[in-house]
Formats: sequence, C-alpha cells, structure tokens
Amino acid sequence: MQSHPYLIQADARRHLLTITFDTVFWDLHVVERFGAECRDSVASFDCSPGQHLVLVDLRNAVLQGQEVYGRLQALIGSATARRIALVASTPLARMQTKRLQVRDNIIMFADIDEAHAWLFDAIREAA
Repeated sequence: MQSHPYLIQADARRHLLTITFDTVFWDLHVVERFGAECRDSVASFDCSPGQHLVLVDLRNAVLQGQEVYGRLQALIGSATARRIALVASTPLARMQTKRLQVRDNIIMFADIDEAHAWLFDAIREAA
C-alpha cells in the first residue's frame, strides 16, 4: 500500500499552513492536486490575503524529478504567504530545496524549531 504523498494541516487560529512531504515520488497529477488543496486550505483562513504563514517539512521527502520539481518551484514561488519556511535536513535534500527559495520571504532551515521561530517572529513583528 502506497502512503499519501503529503499531509496538509491548516491552523486557522495562527493562520499557519503546515505541509509535510512523505517518502513518495510525485507525478504531475499529484502536484496539481497538492496545489489545489493548498489553495483551498489558505482560503479557509480568516485573514487578509498574503498574511498567512507556511511551513514545508521536507525532512522525509524523496528527491523528485525535474518536471515535478519545476512545478513545485512554480507553486511555491507564486504563493502569497507572508513567510514560507522550508525544512530539509540532508545535504542532498537541502541542495534541491535551495532552488525553492525564489523570494526573500522563503527561507530554508535544517531545524524545524528554528523554522517555527522565524515564522512566528512575523506575528510578533506585526503586533
């Protein structure tokens, strides 16, 4: 039995979308479904557009093919989030993940606690 390629958790109180990638290879259909589910989750938040936060946990993710990775890069690059934290732990995953940092508000971390701290600094800055 194949596991689900990702888990999306929406925390409406903190306007936080947490995405956890699993150890599954994606195809373009999965990328499209993933994008739609992310958009639906963000639409459920009661905040102004672009004010939500996103944590993408890639610590268990497998390296994806170029076409899939290109689509993921486009999705993340077009996201309207205030901040996006990417968490990748292995050197090879960090090399691939670094290509997702297409804007100043997208930062990569090796440690999930550091990623959370950076995301929630945005909330403290806005207060």
